[in-house]
Amino acid sequence: MRSKDLKSANPAKVLVIGEDSNLQWTDTVTKYAMFADYYFRSFPEDHGERSRNVEARNLFNHLTYITLNSINPDEMYITNLCNDYVEPAPKGKRVLIPEEKAIRGLEHIEWILEQNPSIELILPMSLQTNYWLQRLGFYGGDEDFLHGAQPRRVGMESIQPFYQPVDGKAFRTIIGNIYDAKSHPVKVIPLLPTKDYPLKDKNLELYAEAYEKIRAFFRK
Repeated sequence: MRSKDLKSANPAKVLVIGEDSNLQWTDTVTKYAMFADYYFRSFPEDHGERSRNVEARNLFNHLTYITLNSINPDEMYITNLCNDYVEPAPKGKRVLIPEEKAIRGLEHIEWILEQNPSIELILPMSLQTNYWLQRLGFYGGDEDFLHGAQPRRVGMESIQPFYQPVDGKAFRTIIGNIYDAKSHPVKVIPLLPTKDYPLKDKNLELYAEAYEKIRAFFRK
């Protein structure tokens, strides 16, 4: 099953890029990227449906927080870097997006930007998403980040492949930075995945200053 993009109801100002169609810790495959469609539904009675609704609300709360409510949810286009099925990771590990699927995902992102020239800003979420976007030349090119975020061979060569970065602290080198895409007139702002929002405990200590720097961008 291939997850669908959730297209914005109004001309899109923001393109949000999640990681993959398997999520991180379950075998569930979403109909729409990151269950984003549930945000626009009434709160369901079914327990499983409620959890998806909550996840979608956390996603949009994260996005409206970081943008200071300057961009409405119906102006956000939601996709994944990988909308195709990928092999599930072992329990407790993160799904690995193979390079060929990351390339296909980037081609899709390029198509979205061509079809939606109103997009001014890209918010790629998660370490692996930002690794592939930099590795494939879409934006940035921070050598320390690329070295630290690259998949360890132990995960790539596992019977069940999984994503484990060389340096788990690599994300700290780019969160809070504002980049220009190399071939499009858009800004790129890396974000933590929604599961890490709101910031608390160790993440609050590590990323609070970076998140305030991002929010300051929207005060201009």
